[in-house]
Amino acid sequence: MKRKSIILLVSIFIFIAIVGGVSYAFFNYNKSIGNVTLNTGEISINLANINGNLSLLNSVPKSDNEGKVQGNYLDFEVTSTVDSEPIYYEVYILPKSGNTLDTSYIKTYLTDQSNNVIKGVKSYNSLQNSEKENGKLLYKGLIKVNNDYSTKTETKDFRLRLWLDESYTDTNSNTFNFDINLYAYNVEEDFEIPTGANLVRKAINDKINAETNSCNPIWVDNMDTANDETDDITYFSGTNDCVDMNYVWYSGKLWRIVAIYPDGTMKLITENNITSMSFNASGQPNLYINDNTKSYMYDWLNEDFYDTLYNVEEILDTTHLWNASNTDSANENNLEVRIPETTMVSSKVGLLNIYEYYNSYRCIGSDTCTGKNYGTVFLNNGYYWWLLNPYGSTYIWDVNYNGYNYHGSPSATRSARPVIVIKSDVEFIGNGTEDEPFRIIGDKISGNVNDLINTRLSGEYVLLKNGNNESLFRIINVENNKTKLISMNYADNNGIHKFATGNSSGDGTIYGSGQTITTGESTWYNFLTETYYSNLENTYGQLFDSNTYYLGTVNGSYKLSVCTNATSGSIKECTKTSQVGTFMVGLPRYGEIFATQESNGYTNSIDMWLLNRYSSSKVWCIGGIGYGDNDDPTHEYGARPTIHLKPSVKILSGSGTESDPYIVGL
Repeated sequence: MKRKSIILLVSIFIFIAIVGGVSYAFFNYNKSIGNVTLNTGEISINLANINGNLSLLNSVPKSDNEGKVQGNYLDFEVTSTVDSEPIYYEVYILPKSGNTLDTSYIKTYLTDQSNNVIKGVKSYNSLQNSEKENGKLLYKGLIKVNNDYSTKTETKDFRLRLWLDESYTDTNSNTFNFDINLYAYNVEEDFEIPTGANLVRKAINDKINAETNSCNPIWVDNMDTANDETDDITYFSGTNDCVDMNYVWYSGKLWRIVAIYPDGTMKLITENNITSMSFNASGQPNLYINDNTKSYMYDWLNEDFYDTLYNVEEILDTTHLWNASNTDSANENNLEVRIPETTMVSSKVGLLNIYEYYNSYRCIGSDTCTGKNYGTVFLNNGYYWWLLNPYGSTYIWDVNYNGYNYHGSPSATRSARPVIVIKSDVEFIGNGTEDEPFRIIGDKISGNVNDLINTRLSGEYVLLKNGNNESLFRIINVENNKTKLISMNYADNNGIHKFATGNSSGDGTIYGSGQTITTGESTWYNFLTETYYSNLENTYGQLFDSNTYYLGTVNGSYKLSVCTNATSGSIKECTKTSQVGTFMVGLPRYGEIFATQESNGYTNSIDMWLLNRYSSSKVWCIGGIGYGDNDDPTHEYGARPTIHLKPSVKILSGSGTESDPYIVGL
């Protein structure tokens, strides 16, 4: 079918004036337009229910946090009816002639009318260009037909906020006039509803076409040189400034796409470390052999981490087999040879294998894709982290803090970055950049104002805020309806303290035992309970509650459980360790979600304590480069505190991302 273009002939008019002598903005939209409808006989699209105005008379420039919640806004809806074929529509800003205001100071924020973020805070100049018109794109929507091609009607509501950036200081008289336009068009005859893979492929092509230098963000694995078999897997390969269209926000976590398979499934790895722990016992480098011989890492990926993911039945391909085959020194320097599939493991969640990691940097600075500039690869996050494959019979591959792939004992402690495979029919929205990552349709949408924070996802960000005081946290999980958070910053202004003043085993724990802690001494227990928590409560109010912390010794598996055979047979019953304490503030447990380094690489990190003993005289800690260790508790390291929010704490604003965290209160 030949494409037919349908252009909205009437637009919402908006006027901005900056009056000399006083910095303020006046926004006004022309209500006389009323509702506008387009009809072609096959489709219709209606711009309706236009409410509110953007008058900010006598308003001063604002910070982004203020602009997102203060001032007036414009609400409108787009309703469409389709009975023959899908259509696209674009909502975009079209500037008029004669403008004098510097548009770099204009901020935009688009949500739905329940304040779920559609497009985060963006400067006008950073908005993408409309694909069809000479304007700035606010939103691109797809209206799909029913499977039986019966008439389908959809409505999407919008709320637009505009403000002047707080850095605006010009007192001259300036004006800026623009329209909000709607443009709808049929798609090509061979249109396919864009799954995530198709949208990502388009982002790749746009990136390649836009580049004037040698940046090529992909490496297509066309041939297995060892077996002479065509593969056609698309790997992302390059630096962050080159590979900047493969970000995905899913289940409260930021991911990077590392591979697109010919069938449209895609492999994703977490951008950040999720925990730090041993891969397995010493001399046992296999992820999984059978149900009786599973690694610590296999259990953690398929139990603890998997439980944090949302709507997995619809989104994840849990049938994917992971290539956990052994790769010894024979191909250490010949990684371009694909790993033979001798050990394929079934696992709901996995890790990246060494061949996949190699492909992420094999094409950097090399026309023949044989370069090895691993230090600048987009996957290098500045920390140690585990890969999937054994190296010989006793070691396991890992990546160190400078991006170099090496191998170590599975009993060593490295960071873990889980990997998932998403189904081929999963659909995305967004553009794949770090600021506006792809979002998976079917993922849990952002929380609304007045939603309880304990209904949210592990990994989402929470900002405690009171005036100029701000403290950023991340959700670990929900325990007893209380939301457990971990600080994104080191306590005491990156200060260091002892874990305890002695090595005595006492009652099995030295966090809060009273036997090795003396009031006033420089230990983390004293600082957190006497100073840190008091400051939190005095600054942010009665938001917090005490909860149980598990304080047992961990010197192998990350699990703090005692398992016994049940009388009914071989089924095991597990109970948490009896070594517990109830505190208002604590430290992350070994192997817990986010019990790791999450900063911006080792140069911005400090060594930090965890909560558990390694032995009667040693306590776990995580080094500034991401590996775990154990040390005498009298040594001094940093700390990332954990706290619990009361069940009644609610969301006041925000969308839960790092750039737009939930602000909470009672």
